[in-house]
Amino acid sequence: MSLPTLQDFRGEKIDMVCDRCDRYGEYDRKALVKKLGAKTQFVELRRIMAIGCDRRGTDKCEARFPCLLQANILIERRK
Repeated sequence: MSLPTLQDFRGEKIDMVCDRCDRYGEYDRKALVKKLGAKTQFVELRRIMAIGCDRRGTDKCEARFPCLLQANILIERRK
């Protein structure tokens, strides 16, 4: 199974939340596609959006995209 990309999600808005850092953001999908490209994976998007966080890019990062769960698009966890 490949990781989900911006082209896999068809909603208008992409929301990212991190309970650990108390962050929340809502982003326009079309603007993200225009800026980053439709083939950008959500794991890369998470890394980009977590800039400024000390936990960015580590297993301690808890940033997530609730919109993926609502759209029934899942990201497999690494084992």
